[in-house]
Amino acid sequence: MKTILILSKLIKNLELMADFLQKQGYNTIKASSYEDLDKILIDPYFDIAFIDIAGYDNNIWDYCEKLRLLNKPFYILSSCNNPKINEESLTRGAKGVIVKPIVIKEFLAIIKSLAR
Repeated sequence: MKTILILSKLIKNLELMADFLQKQGYNTIKASSYEDLDKILIDPYFDIAFIDIAGYDNNIWDYCEKLRLLNKPFYILSSCNNPKINEESLTRGAKGVIVKPIVIKEFLAIIKSLAR
């Protein structure tokens, strides 16, 4: 069973996404702060990560770089389609940017393609 890391400062969104993914048969690891993420990255036993950048400062890109260096596939979740966010995300190693609200069918297809 694949394990998915979810990072979001929006606790309600974090819980909703974790519940949804667990119902789909995935394990989840939740983080809502840089401190949580630091602890997880000490022993990164997840397969895929989804990083919701809402509410985070520019330090989020350093964490994306860490994920890239760990060879962990990840997607950025953003509330808007912004060329600067897209460029920064891809430069830091993201597989892509998912604009919220998330389309469930597409979201599951992404997870399945990364979980192979």
